[in-house]
Amino acid sequence: GLFVREPTGQLPAMVRWWNGIGAILDFTNQDAREWYTSQLRTLKSKYGVDSFKFDAGETSYLPQQFSTLVTLTDPSTFTRRYTEMAMPFNERAELRVGYQSQNISCFFRIIDRDSVWGYELGLKSLIPTVLTISILGYQFILPDMIGGNAYPNRTDGSQTLPDRELYIRWLELSAFMPSMQFSVPPWAYDSEVISIAQRFTALHETLVAPRVLELAGEVLDTGDPIIRPLWWIATDDEAAYKIDSQFLIGDDLMVAPVLEPGKQERDIYLPAGRWRSYKGEYFDKGPMHLTDYPVDLDEIAYFVWVQGG
Repeated sequence: GLFVREPTGQLPAMVRWWNGIGAILDFTNQDAREWYTSQLRTLKSKYGVDSFKFDAGETSYLPQQFSTLVTLTDPSTFTRRYTEMAMPFNERAELRVGYQSQNISCFFRIIDRDSVWGYELGLKSLIPTVLTISILGYQFILPDMIGGNAYPNRTDGSQTLPDRELYIRWLELSAFMPSMQFSVPPWAYDSEVISIAQRFTALHETLVAPRVLELAGEVLDTGDPIIRPLWWIATDDEAAYKIDSQFLIGDDLMVAPVLEPGKQERDIYLPAGRWRSYKGEYFDKGPMHLTDYPVDLDEIAYFVWVQGG
């Protein structure tokens, strides 16, 4: 059969997932992979589907006892086989799992975020998570839905929509990631939020995306991450290793989003070099701390390294 089976191999192994109880396709089985991808190709051709979001795939969805066509000495190999299945659809496909899957050029989405400010799956968790995944070699990262998933009891705000300020700050941060992903639309709020969203999607298109694509060509040779921690360009700077609220795109574009509620300023660390702010200011006495640097609600602080500094 095409399914992961219970240990005797006689029956499909049934597991519980978020839509009930079901069986799992055995992605160690070439016939199962071919059957599944043929169904997907039919959807693309019949309905004009651009691509697919491949959810789950974690080994945690395998039952405690199971058998597959090809014996797995390492259960995580199942995840590797699952991600390989997505390769023919990699132009726009999304995965949320990977195991030795760095060579698969899909978007890799971090696990669901809650619509809260803090480090526990909230806005503050985005940068540390993205930096970790980047250093592991996954370049094309989806930082999950702008504003989080608005799950009941895990949402700052009205419990039906993420908090407005949180949504705006999340939007601004996402504009400097490899891709932006909307679930709650800007028009669920008001005209000001729509205007901010339009401006930052345009900034993503004109400033960020071209740099990401340029770096994508380079990392094939270097293996360097596209999204980088500050210490990447300041390996002898102890302070740079402690920064988890700023990041680099390549070596020359540094981003410092506001991640606290009610704040229109933040402290920013500039590594050594000459930096030009998005406001046109120059800073060339680094490394330095900028204390309470003003950042309005409709802004995100970013700095470009100036050659010759």
